[in-house]
Amino acid sequence: MNKQHAVVVGGTKGLGRIIVANFLARGCSVSVVSRHKPVDFAEGPSLRHFAADLETSETLTGLPTPVHDGFGPISYLVLSQRFRGQGDPWAGEIQVGLTASRQLIEGFTPHFADQGDCAIGVVSSVYAEFVGSSQPVGYHAVKGGLNAMVRHYAVTLGRQGIRVNAIMPLTYLKPESRTFYEKNDKLMELYRRLVPLGRLGTAEESANAVDFLCSDRASFINGQSLFLDGGVSVVWQEEIAKSFSGL
Repeated sequence: MNKQHAVVVGGTKGLGRIIVANFLARGCSVSVVSRHKPVDFAEGPSLRHFAADLETSETLTGLPTPVHDGFGPISYLVLSQRFRGQGDPWAGEIQVGLTASRQLIEGFTPHFADQGDCAIGVVSSVYAEFVGSSQPVGYHAVKGGLNAMVRHYAVTLGRQGIRVNAIMPLTYLKPESRTFYEKNDKLMELYRRLVPLGRLGTAEESANAVDFLCSDRASFINGQSLFLDGGVSVVWQEEIAKSFSGL
């Protein structure tokens, strides 16, 4: 039996890297797409890297074919990229978050396996539904747009047996930021008070949600954007304000 083939866009850092590790642990072959291959990225029989600059659509045109040829038909595609360029933040967010996502989904769709479980997972954000001053307008527009794309492709690709879902994480602890948060007692106390579960989530928990959605355990879940916020989104803002003000 051939291994399932997973493609992870933005799979060399943070959440994406943990998603890759989960797929490998399941016995999948994994193709990772990012701008640069890190020096500590160890390619092997089940892991390959493909370089692509998502800020330039032209670099994505010929990407799906060599990825498919490397490990065969695709079972899972995960989009976890993030704009981190130095150009215009609005144009950059739209290009990397929306335009590239559409191009990747439509480019890879013909290369999906014609049998077995197939799914696309998208890393969105709580900012798809809520406004936060820590992120620019383009980030909000892109995350909201990604959720709309998830619904659209869930319908149009569902007939081909490809499920499409997203996760919407709250701020979470990841290897690159864990030390900063854990050393900031006031900030950690804020999250303990804010989050009904009394803590921040972790990158591993977000990766586990993607791992579930991109598996046959989620075989009848399609077109959903799942909050991963410990319950923050179900608490009315007035109650939060009262609690924090001591009223």
